[in-house]
Amino acid sequence: MHRPGAADSVRPTIDQRVCVTGRLQPNVRLFGVFSVSLGAMIGSGIFVLPGVAAKLAGPAVVVAYVIAGIVVLPAALSQSEMATAMPEAGGTYLYIDRAMGPLMGTIAGFGVWFSLIFKSAFALDGLGAYLEIFADVSTHIVAISLAVAIIVLNLIGVKQAARFQVILVTGVLASLAVFTVRGLGAAQPHAFEPFLDGGFKGLLSASGLVFVSYLGVTKVASIAEEVDRPARNIPLGILLSIGLMIVVYPAVVYVMVGVAGVPALAGTFTPVATAAEQFMGTVGVDVLTVIAMVALVSMANAGLLASSRYPFAMARRDLAPAFFRNVGARSGTPYPAVILTGAVLVGLVWFVPLVELAKLASAFQLLVFSLVNVAVIAFRESRLDWYQPSFRSPGYPWVQLSGIIGALVLLTQMGIVPALGAVAIIVTGFLWYRTFGRSRASRESASLDALRLRSNARLLRTTENVLANPGAAHVLVLTWHGMRRERLHDILKLAGDLAKARTGWIQVSRLDRRGPQSAQAEQAWTAEIMATAAKVGITLHAVSSGGIREDQQRRIRDEGVDLVLAEMPQDLRANRPFVRDLRWLRDNIDSDTIFLRNRNFHEIDTIVVMGTGGPFDALKIGLADRMAHLEQAEIRLVHVVNEDATEAQVASIRDYQERLAERINAPTESRLERAEALVDTLARAARGASLVILGAVPQRFTIFTDLADRIAERMDCPTMLVYAKGTQRRSLLGRLVERLIY
Repeated sequence: MHRPGAADSVRPTIDQRVCVTGRLQPNVRLFGVFSVSLGAMIGSGIFVLPGVAAKLAGPAVVVAYVIAGIVVLPAALSQSEMATAMPEAGGTYLYIDRAMGPLMGTIAGFGVWFSLIFKSAFALDGLGAYLEIFADVSTHIVAISLAVAIIVLNLIGVKQAARFQVILVTGVLASLAVFTVRGLGAAQPHAFEPFLDGGFKGLLSASGLVFVSYLGVTKVASIAEEVDRPARNIPLGILLSIGLMIVVYPAVVYVMVGVAGVPALAGTFTPVATAAEQFMGTVGVDVLTVIAMVALVSMANAGLLASSRYPFAMARRDLAPAFFRNVGARSGTPYPAVILTGAVLVGLVWFVPLVELAKLASAFQLLVFSLVNVAVIAFRESRLDWYQPSFRSPGYPWVQLSGIIGALVLLTQMGIVPALGAVAIIVTGFLWYRTFGRSRASRESASLDALRLRSNARLLRTTENVLANPGAAHVLVLTWHGMRRERLHDILKLAGDLAKARTGWIQVSRLDRRGPQSAQAEQAWTAEIMATAAKVGITLHAVSSGGIREDQQRRIRDEGVDLVLAEMPQDLRANRPFVRDLRWLRDNIDSDTIFLRNRNFHEIDTIVVMGTGGPFDALKIGLADRMAHLEQAEIRLVHVVNEDATEAQVASIRDYQERLAERINAPTESRLERAEALVDTLARAARGASLVILGAVPQRFTIFTDLADRIAERMDCPTMLVYAKGTQRRSLLGRLVERLIY
């Protein structure tokens, strides 16, 4: 069923997606997508990392690359699906933002942005290590000079950058093919003994480290807006690139280990050159060194190309300053975002050690890939009208769940620095959102829609069960010394109305702090109770007096009471002991509780059921429906939300009210209002009502008046405060989630 406003609040309108300075142009074709994806992968992951990873895993480093590829595959499938539904600049950030809201989107945006920049910086630092083979030069100066050149290239335009990428990737793949074919014959089997030299922990640590090798596989989605025929070219390009690299990486590393051995490889930053010395001679080493340098430049270029789109996408979602939306009129590139990203890149090249760059890049991306898989689950479960991907991930949701678990396992094996880096990204994203983006960004997301849909469906099912089985099997009425006869009449009549089919077990008990009374006083009180019960037409099954708190709690538990009814005195301060006893029982029994407040009952023709930020629980609706049936009354559903409630939130509540009204047997109308002053708005909505039914959540640790009591004090009609036993058991987290989604 279409829910007006829900989809629109999550998916930007055309006006939102086309910034005032123009759109990015779709110039990148399938081979360009394939090349950008490969270029972001095929660099430091194979030309620098194998030596460092071999030190951790030994010969099993070959398997480490396979494990990393398997862990990244679910995210690649998820990213491909979302990219075909939302072919817009921003990629991972955009998808997580729309799936889980702007806070998680901001954290993901920072995580992906930094991980790509770290990887580009890592590639340029690795380039310096290869450069030392040829000349004694300042590797930092060379790396920074190349960083500036890449920045200029990206400022010229993505089409030119993608063409450059195609040339680089083609040359690198051809060279690696020659290296692998020639090296397979020279590989020595004894070099792989013992195979699991670093143990299982070493294998997982190496897998986490080399995870950065696959970083670029999903980053092509960040330029999805610039891809021609995205529904075909994005998933095909991504899956082709990762499929190729899951074969190429292990094959190349197998040759490195087989010809050079782990002792020679361990710790070196130039593993390709080290291996080539064993079977390709000086010329082969020189050629592969040049190829490695070209590949590292390629990867740095692809990383900058993709990462610069994240500030641009965040600005279009009002989570970054507006000037990052600017696009060059001639180049079609988001030049402020490119300049900022390039500046950070230069700083990292200059200050951060090479291995730490690789670890941090992997850690950030493992965190983000987990969120990518969660995002697809949120989109699928939300069933949004506009989410119509032309490619759907196979094996849903098990593929996504396995990707989440695998990424988190690898993250825990990478050491303290990467873990602290991941925490730092989360904190940075949180602080940025709180200080800059919270007041600007829409807080809606597909996950909130999914939660609302599931919560609404669950509540409706529960309500249907209550409506099909009206009344309580065992009702206990609690009275107190000094209760007025008119109120006793009302509460006994109410007990009869709420007992199952008027044949349920009804008993009366008195909370009395004065202790045992004389036999004559007990007989007089019992006679009065029985006479009042006869007047209202109900049969009492038991009448008892005496006992407070634990005594009543024991009786309620042992006798299986379903519903406890009591009057809450109008003057709470003058009757504090009794009020405290009632609230203690409310909080310590496993039964539904109703407190009756305000004026006596007269003719009931309009019953108002109130919601104050949360949904209507089934008990309130069941009570209202039963009393409306008995009194031939109508029901008015009233729900008040904050003034800043989103359109999707309002639409979800309205849809819930409409579906609820269809299930209620009595004539029903619905009202939904925005308000800053909650109590005043509810009091106004209750005007003309004969009875108000107000749900409440126990507030055990507050020294102030309960919110429900403050609302009831403003009502000029009989009011029932309903405490459902389910709300008493609900955790603090459950209540916070309820407040968030409603």
